[in-house]
Amino acid sequence: MNNLEEKPFALIGVHSNNYEPKKLKEVMDKERLNWRSFSNRGVSEKWSARGTPAYYIIDHKGVIRYKWVGYPGMNAIDIALEKLIIEAEVNGKKAPTN
Repeated sequence: MNNLEEKPFALIGVHSNNYEPKKLKEVMDKERLNWRSFSNRGVSEKWSARGTPAYYIIDHKGVIRYKWVGYPGMNAIDIALEKLIIEAEVNGKKAPTN
């Protein structure tokens, strides 16, 4: 995926293994994860994450549009993000209706 700066996009990690914050920070540093992450078993249970890793892509309206359990393949996430970013940008440019 090309540069996501200035795009309607955010990446958040939710870890279901109940790491303590210090341990999660160590793992993030080791794996070079540079996005915001938190540990919360309740989120993964609510979203039916039955395996790890699980990937969710939530659109600009807050709707889960894509979900993968396990590695989705080299380009799957990039393709999904590109589609949703274009959609968000197009929707953001539409004139308000009354």
